[in-house]
Amino acid sequence: MFIITKYILKEHVGPFIFGLMTIVLIFLLNIIFRDLGRLLGKGLSVGVILEFFVLNLAWIVALAIPMSVLIATLMAFGRLSSDNEITALKASGVNLYRLITPMLIAAALLAIGMERFNNCVLPDFNHRVRLLYSDISKKRPTLTLEPHVFFNEIPNYTLFVQNIKKNGDLLEGIIIDDHSDSRYSKTIIAEKGHVRFSREQEKMIFSLFNGEVHEIELKDLRNYRRLKFQRQVISIPVPNMVLKRSNSQYRGNREKSASMMRADIEENKKAIEFRENRIREIVRRDLAGIFPETLWNRKVKKQRNFFPSYYSRGETLRRVEALCQEIHGERSVIYGYRRSISALRVEIHKKYSIPVACIVFVLVGAPLGIMARQGGLVTGGGLSLIFFLIYWVFLIGGEQLADRRIIGPVVAMWAPNFIVGIGGILLVVKSVREVTFIPWENLRRWFRRSNRRRK
Repeated sequence: MFIITKYILKEHVGPFIFGLMTIVLIFLLNIIFRDLGRLLGKGLSVGVILEFFVLNLAWIVALAIPMSVLIATLMAFGRLSSDNEITALKASGVNLYRLITPMLIAAALLAIGMERFNNCVLPDFNHRVRLLYSDISKKRPTLTLEPHVFFNEIPNYTLFVQNIKKNGDLLEGIIIDDHSDSRYSKTIIAEKGHVRFSREQEKMIFSLFNGEVHEIELKDLRNYRRLKFQRQVISIPVPNMVLKRSNSQYRGNREKSASMMRADIEENKKAIEFRENRIREIVRRDLAGIFPETLWNRKVKKQRNFFPSYYSRGETLRRVEALCQEIHGERSVIYGYRRSISALRVEIHKKYSIPVACIVFVLVGAPLGIMARQGGLVTGGGLSLIFFLIYWVFLIGGEQLADRRIIGPVVAMWAPNFIVGIGGILLVVKSVREVTFIPWENLRRWFRRSNRRRK
């Protein structure tokens, strides 16, 4: 039996690695097409760009592993079925439950590892990639001067160069329009010059030769000055040209472990309790302004002759309206805290429900692979994509409903596993009983007839 277990597991290793690499590559290509152009336009180093993609690998792997398990199970059992090895094992007295058990154990171990990954590695990677993405967004693009093109990417400055020589070191026909001072308009013209960028000071430093400075006062255009120079150095501030790495301690829900989110839930519950007590205090204070303390305080001896304070109709309406607005504001804050608690619970259960999907997909993939009797990539990938889309639609839909507090977080996150798992168990039972669930031969005949009619 150990030989059969080892053989079954060995058949899954290759398809699992191939499926994992394929899915990761697809997600990476999507990120590359979406962000690579913008990253290169920011003038980032190769190390920073590689760090950006490596940090994104964390959430990609978290999503790719369950789907890779489904692809591997479909392809492995499909290959065994197409080569009649499943039939031979059944004839030897080995049933399907015995063949699936090693994969269920392996999927359970993989689910435990994924749970640790989702709570220990994924939050930190999500936090770091968010900070890096924010820092990249704040960075200005690389300054690239081109001949006969006005460059106005620097605030309050416009640059124009007629010619660039010697690999960009020598500039000719330089015009700098300076509007940094709201009182004056300054234009600097030079025959030639050099430019360099100071990363420490975040400034462009121009060394200009044989030029003029034209300055005019905007409030009084009669005040005009013209200055000639042989050599002059001009510094233009260029903020955010260097990538500055931030170190924010704030973390979103997907940047926290389950223990962190449970602590946040307790803090939100305390805040809700505090707001509810405030509502009670608001109502008590308003009633105390109308009725004397002798009416509602048991410790104070009540008076026989009691006459409550009366207000005019307008004063009463204003008082009630102010009270309702104050209570409504507190209830809105409470509703926000409850939505936050619901979102936190959704993320907590997601860290456990997605790893469990590895076990669920084994239950689905094994009987489907046997019924399909095909071990190819097209069949395995197509069926796994269909079931993974069904699972993902239920997961995303449940998350949206739970965030709106329409259904509970437990139902939202575990319903996909329950629904797909029940379907997988039914498929396993039908496969053990050798009941034809998918009429593959009829489908092939139908396709052949359709092709003949077209011809």
